[in-house]
Amino acid sequence: MAPLRTALCLHAQSSDLKFLNQVRNRIGKLLGSQAKFYELADQASNADATLALRNAADGFVVIFSHGNSDYLRGGEYRSRMTGEQIEVEKFITRKDLVAFRGKVVFCMSCESNGLAEACQAAGAIAFVGFDEIPFNRFDDRGNPIGSPVLIKHCQEMIADAVQAALERFLTGRATLDESVDYLRIWIAKTAVTYVRKMESKGVKERKEIAALFLRIREGVKYYGVREVRFEIDG
Repeated sequence: MAPLRTALCLHAQSSDLKFLNQVRNRIGKLLGSQAKFYELADQASNADATLALRNAADGFVVIFSHGNSDYLRGGEYRSRMTGEQIEVEKFITRKDLVAFRGKVVFCMSCESNGLAEACQAAGAIAFVGFDEIPFNRFDDRGNPIGSPVLIKHCQEMIADAVQAALERFLTGRATLDESVDYLRIWIAKTAVTYVRKMESKGVKERKEIAALFLRIREGVKYYGVREVRFEIDG
């Protein structure tokens, strides 16, 4: 197939997804006018992003959001009426997957692998999905219990890995499936190096952080047509 030449980045605005700002910004710097960005916050911004996605005939779609195997969540916004923080529970559900027809999708959302087959059936050319994207620890009731240091280091490592893989693809140095393989290698190498640099006065949770990081490696999967490339203008 011909190289992709446009990208659409949909980023859910949530306090615990801000660590991916660096990845979004790097995509913008690399692609310039070839990329369009939509921040998912309130219902209006979600509607704008959905319309842009449906109107795009082809291209590379990058999604940073929360979700599960049945839907992708929108972002957060503060109600003007009550002042409370409100989450948009569902941005894209299974009935909306036709919006991915003719596109190549990199969906960085928990359990997005569960949407892969349905996306392909809806016409997606290729799909990169994840199982878990753990950057915190939780108790039996699902409450976050990770330390600020654990969260910060997990997020930094995840962002660096995804940025390196996407940059490799977007600059034409590798196909998308090769870039996913590169992501797996990056994670494995970084996790080992991170633990080996452990010091008595260093981060106590180093082994746990590396273990969480490696879980991403096991869960990232590629579906569909291979040899997909991206081409930057000029």
